[in-house]
Amino acid sequence: MKAKDHKVQAYFDRTAGEFDAIYDDTHPVLKRFVNKIFRKGMYERVALTIQECGHERKTALDVGCGSGRIALPLAEKGLKVTGIDYAPEMIKLAESYLKEWETKTKKQLPIEFVCGDFVEDFNPEELFDIVVALGLFDYIKNPVPFLAKMKTLAREKIIAAYPAKYVFQMPIRKLWLWKRGCPVYFYTRKTIKKIYASAGIKHYKILEVPAGYLVIASLACQ
Repeated sequence: MKAKDHKVQAYFDRTAGEFDAIYDDTHPVLKRFVNKIFRKGMYERVALTIQECGHERKTALDVGCGSGRIALPLAEKGLKVTGIDYAPEMIKLAESYLKEWETKTKKQLPIEFVCGDFVEDFNPEELFDIVVALGLFDYIKNPVPFLAKMKTLAREKIIAAYPAKYVFQMPIRKLWLWKRGCPVYFYTRKTIKKIYASAGIKHYKILEVPAGYLVIASLACQ
């Protein structure tokens, strides 16, 4: 993300622990039930992404990695993962989860977490086989520069998630985040196709997941 999106950055720094807690099952019953309804798409897209990445020894870039909830299982499967996020508190959480995992298992995972501006400051020396972006485009007003840069960094595929515009969760989520000073953006199939055309990506498939879409682009066919 761009550091200029200070409202989004401030929101995630302020609520890093609260946001990350949707991934665990230690909440009271009511909150777990609410998460199950409103976050079902999140769980499903994570599972589909992990499946799509396969078991091969590949490299992966997780853009907007947050607390590392996708980076860690990818690394457990054997991928070498770099996660980048511009919210320092999220990176701190990711590093703490990595340390906890390594302490518990007495093993090391091939993960590097970077705190920084993806579009303007992230310039790795090598490309990645797969670039992943889940929970990123929800908070990006202009997604084309992000997707275009992902294309320049990916050898094989880009896997990205987009929240759907015309679902019952949309106005609830929009109001919830607006009250907390965080903008959020929603998409239709038509807008997704326009974004990919603008980024010069021709070969992709759009999968429907609860309350959104998971788009898998094949760069080998470009």
